[in-house]
Amino acid sequence: MSAVARRYYVRALEQLRRGDVTDAREDFRAALELAPTFTEARIAYATALARTGDAPRAAQLIRTGLARPGLRDRERIVLQRTLGDILIAAGDYRGAEEAVFQAARIGDRIGQPQVDLHDRLARLRAKTGRFAEALDELLAAARGTNPRSS
Repeated sequence: MSAVARRYYVRALEQLRRGDVTDAREDFRAALELAPTFTEARIAYATALARTGDAPRAAQLIRTGLARPGLRDRERIVLQRTLGDILIAAGDYRGAEEAVFQAARIGDRIGQPQVDLHDRLARLRAKTGRFAEALDELLAAARGTNPRSS
């Protein structure tokens, strides 16, 4: 990764710490332009976009990252989680559910269960009126298991 991209990223993190989301967003964008495979910059930029009211662009930015060839499973999990958060904030509960489900599925496949996502899936399924599935997820969260593998 580019040292210049890393500097933009670090500067943007400092700007966020000071509460300057607009400037941070631009520096995250610059970091990502210099290093398109810089997953942390992509996530931070998308999160800043969502915080400043541009959830559709934030979601598209994450989807573009998910389409990148050679993406590692851990990166894919984090991107899917972020997409879920952005879609929740935008009110797209079905889309968020799919993103969170995909993150959980990848974690299960690689032997790194994302148990905390059961709670999130339960809330999303309840919001979409699927209460029995929501209960299954809550029980799985309590047991620390995956209801899809039972």
